[in-house]
Amino acid sequence: MEPIFDRNGRTLGWLRDEVILDTNNRNRAFIRDESVYTYQGQYLGRFNKGFFRDRHGNSVAFIQGASGGPITPIPEIPPIPPIPPISPIPPIPQIPPIPPISSLGWSTLSWEQFLVP
Repeated sequence: MEPIFDRNGRTLGWLRDEVILDTNNRNRAFIRDESVYTYQGQYLGRFNKGFFRDRHGNSVAFIQGASGGPITPIPEIPPIPPIPPISPIPPIPQIPPIPPISSLGWSTLSWEQFLVP
């Protein structure tokens, strides 16, 4: 599992096999072909080159090794990863929109705002 960090380097959750978990170990979203979706199949944004991007191409969060986006902070030492729960079967997602050009800026959305369509 890989920790997910915000623009300040704080741990927001975990990425495991294209499943996004929050810090309470709940399944929140999944990734399919670089698109991020809720478990209701709604499009949230993209995951590209280690950055989670909103619908406008701005970065909301990142994982270690992210590139092609804003300058990332030195992240905190993440907590020990939890034992992941069994993930639900992802639904058939919406057809994603044409992705915007990735920006070098941070989004105004918080991680929680990003995860709610």
